[in-house]
Parts: sequence; structure tokens; C-alpha cells
Amino acid sequence: MTETLQRPVVASRERYPLAADAFLYAAMIFLVAMVLQEGVAYLLSGGDMGTWTPPVWLEASGALAMPLAVIGGPLLAWRIYGRHLGWRELVAGVIGALLGGAVFGVVFFALVFLTRLVPSPVPEEEGPWGMVIVTALAVVAFLAKPVIVAVRDLAGTKEHARRHGLRLAVVVLGLIAVIASVFVGGETAELGMFLLLPAVPAAVAAIAMDWERVHSS
Repeated sequence: MTETLQRPVVASRERYPLAADAFLYAAMIFLVAMVLQEGVAYLLSGGDMGTWTPPVWLEASGALAMPLAVIGGPLLAWRIYGRHLGWRELVAGVIGALLGGAVFGVVFFALVFLTRLVPSPVPEEEGPWGMVIVTALAVVAFLAKPVIVAVRDLAGTKEHARRHGLRLAVVVLGLIAVIASVFVGGETAELGMFLLLPAVPAAVAAIAMDWERVHSS
């Protein structure tokens, strides 16, 4: 009886960092896929991207980046946490990803509507910076605790050195990519927003998988 009562507590304690890691892994997988696609396109075009038409197979491979990230993010986090993956968890993950995508879409359009009602200190022609700032604050709030926990663990006992090391590495690489995209400008400056497209559904998928694991055990 004691073991039965304690297991959900342990699982729920890991649910938040699991979701954060799935979020980060999905964003990184999507980033790598986009960089590879752009690199291949640049090589095939001979550097003349303006007048070059990409082949169908390259566009198709780009379309696969999103589902690959949404699926790969939570699955990678699940395995790094040393958990067994069964069909129940897979089904829960798919449902969670679909739910997460729907919720993200609703929240995104709500933010677009609200930022149009509130005057922005930045001219509109320079980009939707009001929405970007709100989104950035939300991401920082979501990732702050897992990052602090990772830093403390790596500086101390190193109880989960692999998962925490990966977490910090992905955060650093993501920050570098987002900051670099802002300096490049243009559509590239919205890279951070694009990375949320697979990251949010992946985080919800991980939460759903953990919820199914707890309630089926």
C-alpha cells in the first residue's frame, strides 16, 4: 500500500522537468532540421536563393521537420529519463500533441488579437515585438526552474548529470540561435516563434505520457 501511494508522487515530481526537456528537444530537432534544409538549398542553388526553385523532395523533407520534432522531442526525453515506452504512452503522446497544438493555436491568435488592442512601443512595420516579448517571458517562466535545478545538480551531486547537461546545452544553443536570428533580421528574426510550433505540443505530449504512466500503474 505504501509503494502504491508513493509512486504517483515521484512521477508527478518529474512531470514538469520531463515536459521542459521535451519542449527543448523538440525545438532543437526542428532547428537542426531547418538549418540542414537551408544548407542543402544554399548548396544546390549555388548561393543564388532569390531566383532558385527548390526541388519537390527538398520541400517535402522540410514539411517532415515539424512532425519529426513533435514526435522526437517527447520520445527522446522519455528515453533519457529511462522509462519504458509502451503503446499506451504512445497513444497518450499523440493525443497530447494534438491537444497541445490546438491550445497553442488558440493562445497564439488570442495574443495576436490582444497585442493589436494594446499600443506597442515598437512600430508595427518592425515586427510583432509586443507578442514576441510576451511569448519570451512565458518561455523564460516555464524553463527557469528546470534550468536552475540543472545548474545546481551539475555544480553539486550530479545525480542526473546526463539529462541536466543536455538541458543546459540545448538552452545555450537555442539562445545563441535566437539571438543570432534577431541580428540577421527579416523573417529569420522570428525563429524563436517558429521553434514554439513543435515545442509546445511536444511538452503537452510528454505531460500526457507521464499522466498515462501514473494512472495505468
